[in-house]
Amino acid sequence: MGKTGGKKIGLALGSGAARGLAHIGVIKALEEAEIGIDMIAGTSVGAFIGALYASGVPVARMEQVAKEVDWRQMAGWVDPIIPTTGLIDGKKLARFMSELLPASSFEQLKIPLAMVTTDIESGETLIIKRGNLLEALRAAVAFPGIFTPVRFGNRFLVDGGLCHPVPADVTRDLGADLVIGVCAIPPVAKQREETFLPSEPSSKSSGKGLLDLFNAERIEKLVRDIWKPNDKEAEVKEKHAKNAGRKPPGIFKICAQSVAIMENEINALRLARNEIDILIRPDLNGITLLEFHRAEESIQAGERAARGMVAKIRALIAGDCNA
Repeated sequence: MGKTGGKKIGLALGSGAARGLAHIGVIKALEEAEIGIDMIAGTSVGAFIGALYASGVPVARMEQVAKEVDWRQMAGWVDPIIPTTGLIDGKKLARFMSELLPASSFEQLKIPLAMVTTDIESGETLIIKRGNLLEALRAAVAFPGIFTPVRFGNRFLVDGGLCHPVPADVTRDLGADLVIGVCAIPPVAKQREETFLPSEPSSKSSGKGLLDLFNAERIEKLVRDIWKPNDKEAEVKEKHAKNAGRKPPGIFKICAQSVAIMENEINALRLARNEIDILIRPDLNGITLLEFHRAEESIQAGERAARGMVAKIRALIAGDCNA
């Protein structure tokens, strides 16, 4: 436990896929500054990092795994199914997470933890704070449309980022006096164009637009291999694609991008409500959502951002309202 002047410090870890590995760097910097964390609320990848830390996994171990895992082989973890409720069943990913977690239930955790999920049928937010840790985690990271919803009682749950990209209010409800929020979703600068006069894609494009934030070719290829069209269909599609010029994004990119756009809008609205005492927002604009192989860069970005906020955090702990 760090020197917190009697105040309970809560950490709200947000969504962001590969960018969320920055959470590891944030926790590392807070530990180095002896700023103790008394409770954690996590959404999506933030729930996973939060579960690891709350169960006692050292930051050094998290950093080691993130850097050494061959993230480029992630396609080997997925277990595609006939698409009725999602493209991927996620059981292999769950096994990977269970191997890293020393705890199997919330009651075994060393730090209170809440995971944020969304009821895909009602749209309600469901906060999970007790019971089976792995099942809750599966639900918290179930990206809608890609991973199948996870049954929890009579509910079917998916990623909580749909409603709470950075769960600051959930952290407050756990009893935090001071909430440190970590946002791994970079703000997106949007360009407004005439509705009926769309501009042609520029040859000088930086490749960092919203539709370029995903590098999902491996997963898409895996799905396509399962439902291969016959030779005639493939020939027609190839001919059409050549005639059409720029081809449309694939189904995985469309699903993921749709959710990312909504998360970004919801995140901006929630951040504007000022529920967070300290907002740590690492500079992750150069890292896309599925570039897990750039773990070291994400972690370092989290460290830099957190170290830049240490003085302000200490001032707030000490009771300086002008910090």
